[in-house]
Amino acid sequence: MDERVSSAPVTVVTGPAGCGKTTLLAEWARRRDDRVAWLTLDEHDNEPTRLRAALRDALGLTDTIPLTEPGFSSAVIAAFDQVPAPVCLVLDNVHEIRDTDALASIDLLIRRPPDRLRLVLLGRFPPPLHLGRLHLEGRVREVLPHEFAFSRAEVETLLAAHGLQLPPADVDLLVSRTEGWIGGLRFAVMRMATTRTRPDDLLLFAGLDQVVSRYLSEEVLARHPQRVRDLLVATSVCDTMTADLAGELARHPSPGIVLDTLERTNSFVSRLETAPEWYRCHPVLRAHLSAELRRSRPADEMSLHKTAAHWYHRNAEPAVALRHALRAGDDQLTAEIVEHSVLPEVLREGSGRLREVFDAVPGHVLARPQVGVVAALVAMDAGDVAAADRVLTGLGGEPLALRQDRVRVLHATALLRRGRFDARLGDALRVMARTTAGRGGTDAEVAALLNRGVAALLSGDHTGAEHDLVRAFGIARRERFDHAALDCQVHLAALTSAGGDIRTAARQAGEALEFAEEKGWQSHFVCALAYTLVGVQAYLRLDDARAVELAGLAVHALGDRPDPATGLAVSTLDAAVSFPTAGDPRAVVGRVRAQWQDVAARQVIPLVIAHIAPAVQRIALRSGDEQWASAMPDQMEAMFGPCGEQAVLRAVVHTHNARVSQARKVVEPLLSGELPALAAPTVVDGWLLEAVIVERAGDQRRAHEAVTRALAAAEPLGALRPFLNAGKPVRDLLARGAGRFGRLESFATTTMTALPAASTASTDVLTSRERDLLLELPSMRTTEEIADSLFVSVNTVKTHLRGIYRKLGVNQRRDAVLAARRLGLI
Repeated sequence: MDERVSSAPVTVVTGPAGCGKTTLLAEWARRRDDRVAWLTLDEHDNEPTRLRAALRDALGLTDTIPLTEPGFSSAVIAAFDQVPAPVCLVLDNVHEIRDTDALASIDLLIRRPPDRLRLVLLGRFPPPLHLGRLHLEGRVREVLPHEFAFSRAEVETLLAAHGLQLPPADVDLLVSRTEGWIGGLRFAVMRMATTRTRPDDLLLFAGLDQVVSRYLSEEVLARHPQRVRDLLVATSVCDTMTADLAGELARHPSPGIVLDTLERTNSFVSRLETAPEWYRCHPVLRAHLSAELRRSRPADEMSLHKTAAHWYHRNAEPAVALRHALRAGDDQLTAEIVEHSVLPEVLREGSGRLREVFDAVPGHVLARPQVGVVAALVAMDAGDVAAADRVLTGLGGEPLALRQDRVRVLHATALLRRGRFDARLGDALRVMARTTAGRGGTDAEVAALLNRGVAALLSGDHTGAEHDLVRAFGIARRERFDHAALDCQVHLAALTSAGGDIRTAARQAGEALEFAEEKGWQSHFVCALAYTLVGVQAYLRLDDARAVELAGLAVHALGDRPDPATGLAVSTLDAAVSFPTAGDPRAVVGRVRAQWQDVAARQVIPLVIAHIAPAVQRIALRSGDEQWASAMPDQMEAMFGPCGEQAVLRAVVHTHNARVSQARKVVEPLLSGELPALAAPTVVDGWLLEAVIVERAGDQRRAHEAVTRALAAAEPLGALRPFLNAGKPVRDLLARGAGRFGRLESFATTTMTALPAASTASTDVLTSRERDLLLELPSMRTTEEIADSLFVSVNTVKTHLRGIYRKLGVNQRRDAVLAARRLGLI
C-alpha cells in the first residue's frame, strides 16, 4: 500500500465481501506517520450535499467551502495549496455511491487532485468514475481482488494462530474449498477451533452453516433483486454456466447482463480464464445456493438437472450431460446420452472425464445393450478391465442376437479391445468378421477399424493392420477424433517397426508424441508404446542417456495398465537400459523374465522384442541366468514362429558353451536369407557372430567380409549397439579393416570411434565353470587350493582365469572381483 499510494495520486482497492480489504486499509492507516482521513460511505451519501459536507469535514476544511458544484471541488483543490502537510483520504464503501451529481464531485477530485492530497477508493467494485484516462496516464494504482486471497502458506499461518495443526491433505482441501477467501477461512477456522471438526465435515461447505448463510444472505445476496437471486439459485446445479445455459435454467430474459454485472461487481461470480464466456460461482456461495434450492424449491432440483443435461447433450458435452441426467434420475435420457454422445467423446478426448461418471450409472441401465457396449469401451480405455468384464458379462447372450447393427459392431469392438488386455484375440476377430464393420455411424466405424487394425498387428497380419489403421486414421483426422488419431499414429509406427524399419518407426512415433504433447496427453498410456519405439532407436544408436529417459517415460505412461503386448515391450527396453547401472542386476533380469514367461504363448507386437532380445539374453547370461538364456530361443519361436531372432539367440547359447560349429550351422539360414528376421539389427548380430567365429578360426578374410556385411545391414539404421555388444574382437576387426570398407568406410569409422578401446562387452559371457571359479576369487585361497576344491588341474584354473579376465576387461584377480560385483555376478 505504501508503494502504491506514494507512486500515484489515486489508489483503487477492490474485493468481495469478507476479503479483508477494510482490515488491510485500517492497519495500514494506523501505521502511517502522516495524516490519514477516513470517510465511510453508505446509501445516504448519494445525496450530493451530504456527501460534500462529509468530505469537507473529513479533510478538516473550513465551513467556507461551498457545498455545490463547481465551487466545491475548486475550493477543495485551492485549500490544499495552503495545507502544510500531505493528507491521504480513504473513501470506504465507495461502491455505495451511484448518484450522478455525487459521483461528479469525487470525479473532479480524482481527475485534478492537488499535490498534497492522496485519494484511496476502497470498495467491493470500482464506482462509475472516469478512471480510464488516469490509467492511460499512469496516475492510478490498484489492489485487485485476487491479491487478497490467502496462499497455502498464509492458510497454515492462520491455522497455527488458532492452535490448529492439520494434515497436508486437509490444508489442501481447505484452500481448495475456500479458494483463499479470508471470510470463508475465518468461519472454517473458528468452527474447527471450537469443535475440532475436519475440513471435509464442515457444514460451511455443504451450505448448512447458519452463521455463514446469514452472512452471505446479508452481505452478498441482499443487494441483488429477487430475479438475480433466483438466477443464482437455479444455476447452482451447475459447476459452470454460460449466459445461454443460465437463461434456460432460470428463464431470465437477460442472463448475460446479470452474469456480467455479478462478475464486475465482485459478487462471488467470476469468468473462467480459459473460456471467458463461461462463469462460475465461488464454492462457498454455491453450496449455500444449492442448500437454498433444496430448502425452498425441492421439486425443482431434478427438473433443473434434466434441463442442464439436455443443454449439455445438445452442446456435445456428454460427461457433464451424463452427470446431470443421473442427478435427474432420468434413465431414458442417460441411455440416450451414452448411446449417441459418449463414444465420440472417447474418440476425441479419451475416457478421462467420463470414467468417474460411469461408476454412478445404475446396473439396470448398463444392462441395456446400447449402453453396456459403450460403457465397456469407456472402462477399457481407462484400463479398468474388471469393470468392462462385469458389463460385458451382464449383456449375456450371443453377440449376433443383438438387434441393431451399431450395437453388434460395438460389441465386437469391445471384445477386440478386451482381447488386447490378455493378448488373445482369435475369438474376438471371428466375432468381428461376422458383423458389418463400418455400419452404425462414423464413431463406431473408427472404433471398429482401430481395434481391428491393432488386433491384426498383434496377430501378424500386417496387410490387414495397415488397411484398417490407415482408414481409421483418415476418418479420425477428418472428424477431429484426436484421441483415436493418436492411437492410430502410434500403432502405425509400431507396424512400421514390425516391418523391420525402426528408424522410420521412431520418426513416426516422435511425430505422434509431438501431437500428444500439444494435446497435453504425453503421459497417457498410449504414449508408452511411442516412447518405447523412439527409445529403441536411441538404444541402438548408443544414445544411452536418451534411451534411459525414454524408457522411464514409457514406464510412467504405462503405469499398472494390464496390456501384455505393450507392457512386454516397455519392460524389455527398461531392462536393457537399466541393467548396467542397476543396484540389483539380478532383480532386473528376474522382472523381465517373469513378464516374458507370462506372455510367451500370446500375441505380442514383435517390435521391441526382436530388437532387444539379444541384449536381454546377454544380460541374462551376465547375471548367471543361463537357464533362461537357453530357453529364450524357444520363447521367441512360440511368440513369432521360426525367425532370425530365434537363430541368433540359439547361436549365442551354442557359442557360450563352446559349440562353435553348431552356432554357425544355426545362424547360416539367417545369413543366407533363407530365414527372415523380424528386425534388421538381428541380421547385424548374425554377421557379427559369424565374424567372431571365423576370426577365431584364423580366417581373417571371411571375418572381414562378415564385418562388412554387418556394417551394410547396420548403416541404414545407424545401429551401433550390436558392435558394442560384440566387444573387442569386432572392434579389432574394424581397426584392421580400416580403408577396405568401400562406401561403408565412413560408417565403419563412426562405429569404431563409438566403441570403447577397452570394451568389456563381449559376445562371450562367463561359462558355468568360469562362474564357479569367479565365486572363489574373493576368498584368500591360492590357485592350487581352488583347483583342489573344484577337482580340476591348476592349468585348467589358470585357463579359466584368463577367460574371466578377458571377458571382464581386467588384468588381475582383485579387479575381476570388483567388476563381477559391479555386474551383480557375485
